[in-house]
Amino acid sequence: MGDMGLMFYYLVVTLFSFFVVGPCILNTISLFGVQKRFAKAMVEEGVITQEAVDRIHPKKQIAGVVISVVVTAALIYLAYRTAPIGYLCAGIAQIASIMKYYRVAQYNSLTVKRFRNTYENELDTKKFNQFVNKNF
Repeated sequence: MGDMGLMFYYLVVTLFSFFVVGPCILNTISLFGVQKRFAKAMVEEGVITQEAVDRIHPKKQIAGVVISVVVTAALIYLAYRTAPIGYLCAGIAQIASIMKYYRVAQYNSLTVKRFRNTYENELDTKKFNQFVNKNF
């Protein structure tokens, strides 16, 4: 591989790490933390039923873990092919990605939007909007 080809390869590894792997991992962490707590609060408020949460949330968690494992394995393989510089590109991009997208794993308006998208056919819209207006 020529110098330009190698530079392009490093660029792909870096961009893949920053724009795909980092947000995907943070989203999966969010499913087990923030999204789970928000779903519990919504059940307590009567916005959604516990049965809907029990039916939908575990599927999202499993999908999140599987996708995160696949993209992380792909990143490690891509970085391994050109070690040690590949690891450096992936690692720095991963740190920068976590610093940029850390809001995904926090309890904020993004949590509300993601919850609404997940349970759009299951929730009581009026109660949900009242809760959002009161707390956000």
